[in-house]
Amino acid sequence: MGQFVARRAANAPTPYRYRVVAEAEAAGFRELGLDEHPRLPVRKIELLPEGATAAAALAYAAAPPGAAPVLLGWDNRGAEPLLRPDMRAGEIAALARSVRQHVPAGATVLAWPDTSRQLDLLAGTKAVHSAPLLAPLLLPASWRSARRAIEASEHRFWQGSSGAEAAARFARYVDALVAPYAEGLAALRALIEPGAAHLIVQLSDAYRAGVMRPERFAIGWRDFTPGTQLHGTIAGVKAWLAAQGHRSYAIDARDPAVLRVFFLTDAPSQDTLVARLLPFSTSNPFRLEAPRILHQQGPYWVYRIAGSAGHARKEEG
Repeated sequence: MGQFVARRAANAPTPYRYRVVAEAEAAGFRELGLDEHPRLPVRKIELLPEGATAAAALAYAAAPPGAAPVLLGWDNRGAEPLLRPDMRAGEIAALARSVRQHVPAGATVLAWPDTSRQLDLLAGTKAVHSAPLLAPLLLPASWRSARRAIEASEHRFWQGSSGAEAAARFARYVDALVAPYAEGLAALRALIEPGAAHLIVQLSDAYRAGVMRPERFAIGWRDFTPGTQLHGTIAGVKAWLAAQGHRSYAIDARDPAVLRVFFLTDAPSQDTLVARLLPFSTSNPFRLEAPRILHQQGPYWVYRIAGSAGHARKEEG
């Protein structure tokens, strides 16, 4: 009976649908910045909530022959993210160019699965998380009762992986990110043993890690609309954070229309590996001895991390 209920829930209608509005080679989508991949097949996709005529999110996905689609951009049009955080196609393309310039061909990359698959496709890397894993899906309150149907629909549309080994490896990665710094670093090294890897993280990864492990990593976010004076707005943001008692925060000011603030809501979260890797007010990535930071590219922070056997070299090489 339980299996029947689960199947029925998975086959229930979702509160949205996807619509492919254009298909062309990447050269036909100049906004993607994929000049190095002009022949790559790409689809432009809209997410339409039930009963709506306007898209709530806009996506671009590569459609490599014989493989699952690779998400190249995701633009949420509303006040809160639907299913995924924003992914700016131009920033992804810039990261791929930077990786091709600074990272040896075929190098191992340790990153969130969507970033991993983007770099495997666009930069020729070898990702630890190369399977199309979709977790976590960010659901507004009004959609949560349809979680099973949404998960099933997403796996069908994006050809998500159901492999237990890949899922377990990703779970170890998330656990490492939200662990205390030294413990998490050791866990990441065990994931890439015996070699080395390039670790790539961004603020949205920290938020998604918190969604997956809320009991271990307490993170929230809030958007602020800038006024005519940016510094005055940032001062107002900091005043709000102080009033709420949030000492550790990071401000994402890339969008001229909104300031997005991520904040940690308890003291233990400040000493997690992911918090130390990212530019929270209580952290300084440039002062970490390990892993060694290589560079920052847009929202992405790129590190070199050695496996357990080689970490005495302090991530050199």
